[in-house]
Amino acid sequence: MDESPLRRSTDWLRRALPVVVGVILAAALCLWVDPISRNDSHYGRMVLAGISAAMVVAWWGVSSWGGQRARRGLQGTLAALCTVGWFNYYQFDAEVLTGIGDYTDTTYYYTNSKYLPELSYYGLYGATLLCEAERGSPRTAGLQRYRDLRDYEIKPISVGLEHGRQLKAEAFTEQRWASFCHDITWFLDRLDDYLINTNFFVDHGYNPPPTWTVVGGNLASLVPVERIKLICTVDMVWIAGMFGCIAWAFGIETCAFAMLFYVVTFSGRWPILGQALMRFDWVAALVCSMCFLARGWHGLAGASLGYAALNRVFPAIFFLGWGLDLLRELVQQRRIAPRHRRFAAGVAVVSITLLGTSLIQYGPATFAASARNLAMHNETYSSHRVGLGDLLLFRGETTRAEIRAGGGIYAKELKIRAMQWPLRLAGLLAIGFIALYARRTRRGAWELFPLAILPFFCMTNPQINYYNLRLLLFVWHGARIDRPIHRVLMVLLFLVEVVTQWTRVVRYDRYTTTTTTSVGLAVYFVVLIGAMLCELRSRPERCL
Repeated sequence: MDESPLRRSTDWLRRALPVVVGVILAAALCLWVDPISRNDSHYGRMVLAGISAAMVVAWWGVSSWGGQRARRGLQGTLAALCTVGWFNYYQFDAEVLTGIGDYTDTTYYYTNSKYLPELSYYGLYGATLLCEAERGSPRTAGLQRYRDLRDYEIKPISVGLEHGRQLKAEAFTEQRWASFCHDITWFLDRLDDYLINTNFFVDHGYNPPPTWTVVGGNLASLVPVERIKLICTVDMVWIAGMFGCIAWAFGIETCAFAMLFYVVTFSGRWPILGQALMRFDWVAALVCSMCFLARGWHGLAGASLGYAALNRVFPAIFFLGWGLDLLRELVQQRRIAPRHRRFAAGVAVVSITLLGTSLIQYGPATFAASARNLAMHNETYSSHRVGLGDLLLFRGETTRAEIRAGGGIYAKELKIRAMQWPLRLAGLLAIGFIALYARRTRRGAWELFPLAILPFFCMTNPQINYYNLRLLLFVWHGARIDRPIHRVLMVLLFLVEVVTQWTRVVRYDRYTTTTTTSVGLAVYFVVLIGAMLCELRSRPERCL
């Protein structure tokens, strides 16, 4: 006999009560805390990451020996930790939540996406310098050199001004030039002097493909620059939807562990959620794709993954899990199941829509420019990178002086260029190993999905903020937290953040911090590969 609606409601309220109480008590406590510095926030993240690792261990104890009351107590504690984590993420400061920050990233993304037909991928700095010169150079009077985005070389300002004059004459109408100068000077007037003179004009500028620009650029065209915060809040909607999707697919506990990672990871140091223009759409779509696969919503899974791949390119490697599942079925059953057709249909709809619209709006020449720009960008190296190549270049440096003594970051860039083929070979070997694992274990596409991070780590060295994609690992481990190896792997991921944040607390160089993540991930992957080998040897009780 079914339970009455009143009984079901009472049970639901009893289960939800510890979470609600935990959130309310933690929020009330946090509201009394004064704003803290960014470095203090790193200290808070370090502590929270350590507590989160302990919570994973506690969850194992409760699952093994505790009762429902103890489990609900841990749920309330998780909710409280997540709440404190969000306050610490925004430094207990309402201005960090409601503001923009240093404006650098939003300047690139807003102006270059809005004026991509005129600027392409190479013209932002030249056009900006000319606009600034036309009003007397109040913000760039002391600037001597800039990065020419056409070849990434550092050159005199005179070269940039000449490039700007060429763009104004050949690419802009008078009305569009006036509009661009209005927008870019609005940003320049809000950028810090130090950033303008040391960072803004030597960064690598704007890099998203036209398929991202068709979304972000049209949003920028709809919203005046004075109200840019409206566009920045779109990312908050993306991330809220992502966590809702995790809770729907895998439960509130898995969602809580994933959220804890999000608020403690150094990958979330920049850009801050709500301070950038559509910087988190790809990771939200990527995680949601895995959730949809797990719940059998294959059409939406394909659409989400297609969106992520078209908007950041590199998420295309996460087609690996679905592709191996499809290939196994083709070999064994000589047919394509309806779920694979629905997945492919979802990819096709999104791809046709984004590619078609961007081709019509920007033309094929912009795609060629984007591909060339991306190739140049992938050959560069900085102190913000994470990957196997970054790990192999690390010599234990903790200060900028030690880095310069070894030839500096540029020397490391030359070395990593020479390592491209060995790194790609390592990535191909990782793909082959995952393919063998998929064939032998018959894992579903959603469980193979996060394993693509292994070849991604081997072949590429992206900025650390892109390693937000470790959310996929937390979702996977959270969904299988009843198994010992998944608890061990989740603890390892949290401990990586403990050590990484510690390097910031003791003020080691930023290079040391990001490379610590590379070292920690290498340790994680060694343990993961060991668990996969264990399973291949038919010892599932000790494996994944």
